[in-house]
Amino acid sequence: MADGSAGPVTGGGIGTLLIRGGTVVSPRGMARANVFVKGGKIVSLTTLSPEADLVIEAEGLLVLPGVVDPHVHFRQPGMNSEDWVSGSRAAIAGGVTTVLDMPNTSPPTTTLDRLLEKFRIVESSSPCVNYGFHFGATASNLGELVAVGISTATPIPPPPGQLAASVKIFMGSSTGDLLLTDLGAIRGFANSAKMISVHAEDESVIRAHESAPDHASRRPKRAALTAIRKLLSVGKEGRVYVCHVTSYEEAALASPFYREATPHHLFLTSDMMRRIGAYAKVNPPLREEADRASLWRALLEGKIDVIGSDHAPHTREAKESDSPPSGVPGVETSLPLMVDASLRGMIRLEEIVRLMSHSPARIFRVRGKGSIEPGRDADIVLVDPREERRVDPDALHYKCGWTPYEGMVLKGWPVATVLGGSLAYMRGEFYPVRGSAVTYAA
Repeated sequence: MADGSAGPVTGGGIGTLLIRGGTVVSPRGMARANVFVKGGKIVSLTTLSPEADLVIEAEGLLVLPGVVDPHVHFRQPGMNSEDWVSGSRAAIAGGVTTVLDMPNTSPPTTTLDRLLEKFRIVESSSPCVNYGFHFGATASNLGELVAVGISTATPIPPPPGQLAASVKIFMGSSTGDLLLTDLGAIRGFANSAKMISVHAEDESVIRAHESAPDHASRRPKRAALTAIRKLLSVGKEGRVYVCHVTSYEEAALASPFYREATPHHLFLTSDMMRRIGAYAKVNPPLREEADRASLWRALLEGKIDVIGSDHAPHTREAKESDSPPSGVPGVETSLPLMVDASLRGMIRLEEIVRLMSHSPARIFRVRGKGSIEPGRDADIVLVDPREERRVDPDALHYKCGWTPYEGMVLKGWPVATVLGGSLAYMRGEFYPVRGSAVTYAA
């Protein structure tokens, strides 16, 4: 599949690359083209075959923009179920070239100093994925937004510029201790931040159901609907991103806002709790089959804007404890799940590119990402639509060592990933390519 005497191009995209003979997929359609890359940027989509230091023969392969996953938990600092070596490898093997990491770490990312420390931690890990961060909201840190560069009061942030993709608000308790329930405080962030990302489950509803017999009953769909109704009274259209909606009702109610769905809510149901127990415990919970089917209906009707993995791993020891935390790993399987669904006729490939690459880059204003076109960063994934594999946790790259999709047979897996014009991954082998911090458009 690879040719060229120079071997894999390394060093942050230095050199030239030709991806030859593949089918390039965009939100607008599919067309066979050669993709020529120089200096880490896409130069042209052409029928010609210019000379290049590295040629990747892509006959029969789908050529997609690298996935921009705006919702991952790589658990650093302070937690041991993932890190930026294992997490970035899992991402790049799954065709994910950019991740935006959540703030509920230990300590949480709620001050400028902690955010800068997070940059240092990630940079020292030399991750093979591009990265950015969300900033955590508390009852007392609204004043940090200017320093973090995400305040609407300063359209052009002072140096070092915008350091966070959004401010994350937890309206319901989840992993970590970030929680903001006061509607006045939430309104303050909605008015002051360029973008807020919201875990929309209402804490008062959760507490009213805390004696219910199971996790799904303790966090009913009413908790999500109540939280979204509250958001409607304070949120600004175009500046609110609702994470992990689980049903058509939620997606329709949140229509003024950006809406995210996760693969686990699209492909799994609450029956998984009966099959694998706390390994299927997530917030919001997996719903019944009727809700899962309704979420697909919302997706196909254009009521979902983004698919984010909500990659949230925990160790086996934690999941098997008396108080198991919520969250499942998913960054490496999100694209294979969606491509398999496309190959089964459930959704168009063009829509997958829109939902997983183009829209998240546009919504969070991530420069240079999300599409294959001249001038964009050469973050590209090659998918073999003929490759069929059974999901095996031992073949994945998560530090936690398990997956809720174990045993599923999926067709259409990433076989090569290019990061900034350099070959980062090919058929199980990683190359010494380093990701970089994303930048944001004004």
